Amino acid sequence: MGYWNAKEKTTIFFEDEPWEGYKDWYRVDCGCCMGTRWGGEYPEECTCNMGFLAWHKPSNVLALYPGGPLRGHRY
Repeated sequence: MGYWNAKEKTTIFFEDEPWEGYKDWYRVDCGCCMGTRWGGEYPEECTCNMGFLAWHKPSNVLALYPGGPLRGHRY
């Protein structure tokens, strides 16, 4: 979902949005584009799902999709 703005030399992120059909789950931008996380000295391989992760707000947990494999926690 995120993308690299070469002119400003920064990554542009998208706002969190509710994940339809899943209470308390949100789609959050992980900053990846086409499997690569940009910024810093060089690009890094991204392990999220299509540029976004699922965030369960009450527990602060991140997953690939609601109820799916865990990816850590937010913040």
